Amino acid sequence: MTSAQELSPSSGTPLYRQIKEILRQEILSGVASPDRPLTEAKLLERFGVSRAPIRQALGELADEGYVYRKQGRGTFPVESPQIQRPAGVRAGGLQRFLSSQGLKASSSVRNVARVEPPARIRARLSLANGEELLHFERLIFVDGVPLALATMYMVTPPGFSPSAPELEAAGAAFELLETSHGIRLESAEHEAWATTATAGQAADLDVGEGDALFALETVFYTTGGVPAGHRLALHRADDFRYRFAESY
Repeated sequence: MTSAQELSPSSGTPLYRQIKEILRQEILSGVASPDRPLTEAKLLERFGVSRAPIRQALGELADEGYVYRKQGRGTFPVESPQIQRPAGVRAGGLQRFLSSQGLKASSSVRNVARVEPPARIRARLSLANGEELLHFERLIFVDGVPLALATMYMVTPPGFSPSAPELEAAGAAFELLETSHGIRLESAEHEAWATTATAGQAADLDVGEGDALFALETVFYTTGGVPAGHRLALHRADDFRYRFAESY
């Protein structure tokens, strides 16, 4: 593939970002071999640009964990950077699961408030008009790179009002609810589909507007099948896989 086919100087996207995205996709798809260094000389020849965008692209890929540098040998792609989530990970347990896999996982919680949810979510949870739920958004990172954005609505007692720092520290809001009020989840139903990033979602997940995202919608239930909450989690599609199995 020639550089003219790969880069578009008139697109408005900086050349280094175009180069970075091309290399990122090749690393994720396995086209870029983890045994073959990404040398500046080869990339200069391939893309026909100056050293500055090449170095900036490689620098950001290194910061985000897609490549690493070996002293005296060059820059190499990281092998198998995709995150694989088993279906058995409990509600709110993604961050803890990632940490258990040796990954540096963290989260940022924002917009914590009691609000009336949108009509669609009220219907899914069988709620009356005017009923307010605990609402917040959690952005999950792996090695400082955003992986998933979860928008949460929880049916909780009025006295349950954790702060953003408390939710960040706990990693799982339902575990806080169980500890403080004895309310325990019994089951969950999931729906998954492909979607594209809006401008706000693209900014949160560090992808391009219109890029593919993996959406996972979950309705949670407590004992007796009582609706307990709703979550919509959006994941960077190239970096995330949802794995499940069935027994017969």
